[in-house]
This record gives sequence, C-alpha cells and structure tokens, in this order.
Amino acid sequence: MTVPKLSDDSSLSINIKWLVQIVLLVGTAVYMYLGLENRIKEVEDEAKSLRFNQNTYVFPDIRILENEVLDFKLDRVSFRKSFERQEELIQELRNNE
Repeated sequence: MTVPKLSDDSSLSINIKWLVQIVLLVGTAVYMYLGLENRIKEVEDEAKSLRFNQNTYVFPDIRILENEVLDFKLDRVSFRKSFERQEELIQELRNNE
C-alpha cells in the first residue's frame, strides 16, 4: 500500500457546486449560532430586569406589610397589658369596698 505524499505539486479538485453548498452550510450555521447567542443574551437581560423590578417593587411592599403586622402585634400586646391592668384596678376597687 502506498502512502500519499503532500508536496508542492499536490492538488485538490472539488466541484464548484459542492464548494458553494459547503460555504452556504457554514454561513448558515454561523448565522444560526449568532442568532442563538443573541437570543440567550436577551433572555439574560430580561431576567436581570425582572430581578431588579422584583427587588424594587415587590420586596418594599412586603417590608411595608411586615412592618404593619409587627405594629399590629405590638398594639395588641399593649392593649392586652392595658386591659389586664384595668381588670386589676377594678378588682382592687371591688376588694376595697
């Protein structure tokens, strides 16, 4: 078996039709890859925007609601203590009579 040797006299022949098809195939693959890359970048930017909006609009609302709930709980505890103190004073007045 003879091994082909490459030299300055070596030549390659390819059909022009095939060459055009190969160039079009490679060009289409590159174009589709760049389109996919662009779409991925758009989705990443949209996700970053959604996270920013979530932090800007949703979390402050939750914090406001949490503060209102904490205020309500503090008011409830204060009211209970005041009510218990009033009951103690009424009981002392009844005992003094």
